[in-house]
Amino acid sequence: MKAINNFENVQASTGEFNRPTAGGYCIEILAVKDVPMNEQTGKGDYLKIDYDICYGEFAGYYAKQNERFGGDWFANFIRSYKENCAGMFKHFINCIEESNAGYKWAWDEKSLVHKFVGVVLGEEEYRKSNGDIGVKLVVKDIKTIQQIANGEYKVPTIKKLAETSSPIIPKFEEISNDESLPF
Repeated sequence: MKAINNFENVQASTGEFNRPTAGGYCIEILAVKDVPMNEQTGKGDYLKIDYDICYGEFAGYYAKQNERFGGDWFANFIRSYKENCAGMFKHFINCIEESNAGYKWAWDEKSLVHKFVGVVLGEEEYRKSNGDIGVKLVVKDIKTIQQIANGEYKVPTIKKLAETSSPIIPKFEEISNDESLPF
């Protein structure tokens, strides 16, 4: 076995670490991608927004996770700008403007990069590739930074996976080989 360099100075660790929990956080927008409508799939007309927590105990949490595990940035959410979502998109923009003194939205998604806003993270169950159930944090609401600082938000209850029912096993009745059948 190859020895680990400087092993006597390595801090012992169980691999466990503190993770953010459901609640209110101030975030910084790190990247924004416009996803226009794809006529073939019928999906699009939204912004994909990458973020990281920027204040408190978990400041830089997702950057550390990305550094540790690599791959695509996974702390993101979407904001649709379809006509039927205009009110929610306006709320998002209002919160950005109120949280960033002097900022005025001018229909340039790149101008959102390095802006700050408040989010409420909630827990959702998901099915892991091995079939187990995991829990992830997702953006459930957008708030101003001041609203987060003042505690003006509700922490949502965990969104559980739908209960899966037992598979339906069809019952087959035996059919006699009767000459009177029409086939």
